[in-house]
Amino acid sequence: MIAHILRSWRSLRPNEALAFVTAALLFGAIDLTSLLEFNVGDQLPQVLARHLIVPLLSCVLLVLCWLPAARSDPIHPARRKRLVAATLLGSALTIAIVYPLVTALPWPSICDWYALAHGKPKCTVFRFTAVVGDTLWVFMPALMIVGVLEFRTLRRRQDQAAQDLLREHSQLRRHALASQLAALQAQVDPGLLFDALVAVEQAYARQDAGASARLERLIRHLRVALPRLPRHQQMPHGGVAGATLGSEAELIASYLDLLRDLNGHPPAFDCELGSRGATPLPPMLLLPLVQRALRLGHPTRCWLKVHDGTTLGFDQDGLCAEDNDLASLRERLAVLGAKLTCTSGNGRTEFRFELPS
Repeated sequence: MIAHILRSWRSLRPNEALAFVTAALLFGAIDLTSLLEFNVGDQLPQVLARHLIVPLLSCVLLVLCWLPAARSDPIHPARRKRLVAATLLGSALTIAIVYPLVTALPWPSICDWYALAHGKPKCTVFRFTAVVGDTLWVFMPALMIVGVLEFRTLRRRQDQAAQDLLREHSQLRRHALASQLAALQAQVDPGLLFDALVAVEQAYARQDAGASARLERLIRHLRVALPRLPRHQQMPHGGVAGATLGSEAELIASYLDLLRDLNGHPPAFDCELGSRGATPLPPMLLLPLVQRALRLGHPTRCWLKVHDGTTLGFDQDGLCAEDNDLASLRERLAVLGAKLTCTSGNGRTEFRFELPS
């Protein structure tokens, strides 16, 4: 209990202290407006000191009582009652300390000047009704200040909770996308695989000298296209561990080699990665664009370059038209916080990826 009180006192924030001090000075200034009706002469400094020091002292006592309740469990069902009780305790404690203090101080108050001018007893004379009234006079504005601070605290907690939910939702989407991409990477076109196996079998049946090379290319493609899923781990950008620019380029090359073995006419593939081959990359971002380009046209050359971004290009224009495949790819990139731009013209099309670091 004592440890909690000490921690709460040390946790006072500047904006909270400023709110209480400002309110104290404001109420002191309101009382001082009565100076316009009285001529206190050379006792003006003492009157000003009394009407500013007393509110500041009250402010300190209220803060000391309020902080332990404010720093208690934020979702406790009795939190509001605790705050009201702490404010009431602080108000009563303020009156209990201020009354003896102002009695001991030789400084007069404006109320004392008014009483003296009208032949009434001094304001500091103890009366039960006056104590109750003064306690309520301190309690009501203090409760308003506490209410405003509590509302701001509640609003801040709600905003933080909303941000946490959005962050968690984004992470869940990234994890789901990573799983989907891993599944996509693990998929092999069964028709292409069947045709490749048949072609290898026929090559061996003909005792073709290139049959062994064809089998090697098929095995290479399967090794690249079929990841060992249990070893995959989440990457910072939402990808899958083991997916890099180099591995994705190898996947494209092995895919085109497989098409070439099937008597197709895939485009020549140029790859310029330099030292960026180990750069992490979400899987299945590049190959779908190559497959899409082969469906929509007949490019004879394809290139992959890395310079201020990753660029996949084709020597054919008109490949930027939006379709379901491109829309799906953009949606996946949006979840990753990445961006895809496409430029087409002068007999070429380039897809540029801007991935988060």
